[in-house]
Amino acid sequence: MPLAERLAPLVRAPALSPDETGIAILLLPEGRPIFTRNADRPLLPASTLKILTSAAALALLKPEFLYQTRIFADAPIDAAGTVAGNLYIQGFGAPDLIAESWWLLAKRLSALGLRRVDGDLVADESYFDTVRRPPGWPQLAADSWYNAPVGALSCNFNVVTVTVDPSPLLGARPDLTLEPAASYFQVLNRATTTTGPNSLSVSRSFENGQNGLVVTGTIRRGSGPAVFHRAVEEPALYALHTFREIARSERIEIKGNLAVGAVPDKARELHAHESRPLGALVRDMNKNSNNFMAEMLVKTLAAQFVGTPGTTAAGLDVIRNYIAGLGIDVSGVRLMDGSGLSDEDRVPARVLAEVLARFWGDFEIGPELVASLPIGGADGTLDERFGGEGSRRRVRAKTGRIAGALTLAGYAANRDGRTLAFVVLAGRPRGTIDAVHRAIDRLVDEVVASTDADLGLNPGGAGAPGIRPEASTPAPVPRPPSGPATTSPRR
Repeated sequence: MPLAERLAPLVRAPALSPDETGIAILLLPEGRPIFTRNADRPLLPASTLKILTSAAALALLKPEFLYQTRIFADAPIDAAGTVAGNLYIQGFGAPDLIAESWWLLAKRLSALGLRRVDGDLVADESYFDTVRRPPGWPQLAADSWYNAPVGALSCNFNVVTVTVDPSPLLGARPDLTLEPAASYFQVLNRATTTTGPNSLSVSRSFENGQNGLVVTGTIRRGSGPAVFHRAVEEPALYALHTFREIARSERIEIKGNLAVGAVPDKARELHAHESRPLGALVRDMNKNSNNFMAEMLVKTLAAQFVGTPGTTAAGLDVIRNYIAGLGIDVSGVRLMDGSGLSDEDRVPARVLAEVLARFWGDFEIGPELVASLPIGGADGTLDERFGGEGSRRRVRAKTGRIAGALTLAGYAANRDGRTLAFVVLAGRPRGTIDAVHRAIDRLVDEVVASTDADLGLNPGGAGAPGIRPEASTPAPVPRPPSGPATTSPRR
């Protein structure tokens, strides 16, 4: 039976809304449609939108692109190891500045002989604007890690990890550990160690420029630690607090205050820290569905190809123009962010499927996009889906989930070794999350179970590949400005 006929009844699953579910399945490499439903209807993409962000970033910046974070000083390090003036940290949007990164920075400065800074520690985050969240994101009160703010100088994905360890004494306060730094927070510990079950809550507030953490509830004596992740406001100051704490451990003393400002023209560069290559960053972003990293890429595209400060709107224009430059109709595309968290995003299933099809045949950058997608039954956000013998490791796809939509887009290999690009955008689902996942997964399982005969091919035959523009074909985007580009981290 043709695959399309086997899929048709599955689309009528009770958990799916017939008019609000968009599906596009294309046979690769030629991109021939095998099955479509509402494929041109603009729908909520959720995190499958990260495919568009990844595609544009990899194609325009290239997988080997490196971010830099630069350290400047008002004066050279003297014989006593002192800087007579301020120390500056200038951010260019690196999304992977974690505790280890700050330790490496401090270690390098220590190796240069730095022991004391007489002035202030200043963060320069002017490479991006200071709008922290795109339109349509959860409000500031939503302090979850997935809602973390964006800034050109950031730290630990702009998230703090709070670990709660029970006390050995009943009725006592549990021990709290904040990583990567504690000095940026006002902490109120109201939790209690008991013999009952764990019932803990960690809330983060932001008032009068101060991040506050309140821990309440109970934790059972003898139990393991409970771990929470919370978004942190004002990322540049968070980065400075983290660096100062880590620098102190390397015996570097900073005498002045922490501030946000600009690097003076006469300041001298002491060190430039490089990120991992963009291809590795995109892999982390998609495997873990990291919204923060996606938004950092959007503003990077803006700063690189439009001008500084990088803005979300300008970066989204770069992405949209790039997709249009591939010859794909973007009239139904509305982008409000690069991660898919906004409830105002709209993308037709066909657009996502055609982008996936183009990248599958692009030798230069396609492998990085494919490798970034979670593997069914093995890793990332698909580690607990597609675990059956027939589908395990035969699906590579980006998941998506927000209020009002559950989505999945990627690649599937069928029984005869054919690869198909598929997109399922389940808007306004009618069932539980598990029920909708089962309905989507049954569609993809059927694709995996298909054969050449089901696709209208001669067994063992090769389809008829058409000619498609490569995904790395440059799109008509603005050229980088001649001024700010000279200090950008692109290389």
